[in-house]
Amino acid sequence: MDPYQRLKSMKTILVTNTRSFSDGNSMAADIALMIAQSGKKVALIDGDLRRPAIHRIFNIPNDLGLSDVLHNHRSPLSVLHSLEDDNLSILTSGSHPISNFAVFNSEKMHSHLQLIKGKFDRVIIQGPPFFYSEALSLAVLVDSIVLLIHPGYNKTATSRAIVDKFQRTGAAVVGIVMRDQPKHQADQTAFIDRLLTFDKQVRQFS
Repeated sequence: MDPYQRLKSMKTILVTNTRSFSDGNSMAADIALMIAQSGKKVALIDGDLRRPAIHRIFNIPNDLGLSDVLHNHRSPLSVLHSLEDDNLSILTSGSHPISNFAVFNSEKMHSHLQLIKGKFDRVIIQGPPFFYSEALSLAVLVDSIVLLIHPGYNKTATSRAIVDKFQRTGAAVVGIVMRDQPKHQADQTAFIDRLLTFDKQVRQFS
C-alpha cells in the first residue's frame, strides 16, 4: 500500500504524552473537534484512566464510560455523549475503578474498539503517558500515533527510544508535537533533525 492510501485508511489515532502532567488542554480533543467540524463522524475516547480529562474539557458527566464498558457493565455505544451536531461522540473514562490495566491488552478491548470503528469515520484516543503499559497496549490496537514530546524535558536519546518503542507496535507515528520547545531556533532545528533521522532509520530496518 502506498503512503497516501495508507494515510487514507487510518481510522484510529492514539495521542500520547511523554510527561504525566495535564495542563487542562488535550491534543486528542483538538484533533477530534477539527475532524468533526469537517463533517466526519468522530468518536473521542478518554483512554487515560489514571488522569482522565476529556469529561472536564467538554463539561460532560463521567458516571459511565470506558472503565464501566471494560467491566461488562455497558456497551460502549450506549454511554457515548453526542456533541457538535452529532458529528462528535465522546466516551469518557468512566467511574469504575481499574486495578488491572492489562485489560487494555484484552480481546474485550479489541472488540469494543472494533465496534466503535464500525460506527464512525475516525476514532481518536486520548492515551495515558507513554511510560504506562496501557499506552503500548492501545498502540497495538490503532493505525496511527501522535506523540507529544517535550525537548526541554526529554533528551533526544529518550525521544528516540519512545519513537522506536511505538513504531515496533506496527502503528505509524504520523505526528510529533513539541511542547516547551528549546528557546533557540538552532537547538529546536537540531532536535527535530536528529529525531527525524532516527525515525527514518527505524522505518527502514524494523
